[in-house]
Amino acid sequence: MNLFDETENKYYEFLSRLLQDRRTYKKSDINKLIGKYVPGERDFDVTDTLFAESEGEELFFYLKDNEYVPILGNDFPIRNGRIEQEAAKSLLEDEYIEQFLSKESIDKLRMATTDIKEGWSFKDICKKNIFANGVTDNSRKYSQIISMLGTAVREQRAIIYDNIRPNIFEYKNVTVFPIKIEFSVKNDQFRICAYEPSQYRFIKMNLETMQNIRLTDDVFTEDLHAEYKEYLKANKKTVKLDVEPVSHVIERCFRIFSYYDRKARYDKEEKKYRLEVSYLKADENEVVKDILSLGGYVTVMEPRHLQKEVYRRVLAASKLYEK
Repeated sequence: MNLFDETENKYYEFLSRLLQDRRTYKKSDINKLIGKYVPGERDFDVTDTLFAESEGEELFFYLKDNEYVPILGNDFPIRNGRIEQEAAKSLLEDEYIEQFLSKESIDKLRMATTDIKEGWSFKDICKKNIFANGVTDNSRKYSQIISMLGTAVREQRAIIYDNIRPNIFEYKNVTVFPIKIEFSVKNDQFRICAYEPSQYRFIKMNLETMQNIRLTDDVFTEDLHAEYKEYLKANKKTVKLDVEPVSHVIERCFRIFSYYDRKARYDKEEKKYRLEVSYLKADENEVVKDILSLGGYVTVMEPRHLQKEVYRRVLAASKLYEK
């Protein structure tokens, strides 16, 4: 890899974005975009050259009616670099590729990358402790379903589905508005986050248990993503843990909490890992179970109510043994 590739220069990225948009810009637009994509002290000699206004000195844009117009009139093609080409070819080895691409698209990708030399491979990535009976063990293919769900997310359209887990729950003809698709590496499962209008709430379910999924013409008229952000803001919780630096414990701890947003650092003085896990209020019971499964290797530092809940459950379990 070329560490100091010229295309990593922020001005290259900045110009690429301007040219690909194929539109005109006011001077105020240019100044805002420079501040956004080229952080730091402004190089006036560079920007004055890039956006020269004198006739014959223009490079990429010319000034017309106080607006910068791109000189390149046709499409500005996007061409992949070497690393991007290698990454595209490596997808052919990915065990999940059939969940996202059709056989026709996979064949096209294979033909387009025939002459590309492989610089790296998915086989170099080792994944441990993956739960069984997930996507890779299931014969069910999700590419068409994910495509449908992607359309629902983009257009804020509703889907109708059945969610059945024998002897546990059974929901039929449920209507929701999908907000995003997630994938848990630990569980080897796709999950769907969606808004359920009948309950006025956001829910999350495994795609594996969803059946008879249909896309409808019902559209959520408000900004669903803004609603979801407000929901996360109101329902997000954080727990801070101290974890003993025992190798198998650390590995298991990170695997258990891989589903959640988290931050970790090692305290050299205390010789402990500090783990901060963010979760939704609805998942708190599951978080407590995960903490208890790690035994005495983990200590809850914050918040106080989780300390009490963990203590209460440990005390209740110890009394069972007394009997």
